[in-house]
Amino acid sequence: MSNAKVYTLDRLEKSLYVFLEKGKETDELLIPENEVSTDLLVGDIVEIKIAGTTYKISRLETETEDRKDSVAALLEKLKNRN
Repeated sequence: MSNAKVYTLDRLEKSLYVFLEKGKETDELLIPENEVSTDLLVGDIVEIKIAGTTYKISRLETETEDRKDSVAALLEKLKNRN
């Protein structure tokens, strides 16, 4: 059984990465900045596996790009409403 979960990087706050669990956006996972070796940007979608006190973080490229495209399309639609 895998303990991997999907999260969105919500923000960087006081040297902590704040991740929100996909589907349970009220559940936060806080990881100290010095424990994240992957280059991440706010809004990135990642898979995080927790093994004891170690985090394995993988950026989900396709999901992240799809989300960015979806947000851009929504913003464009809202701009054209006026």
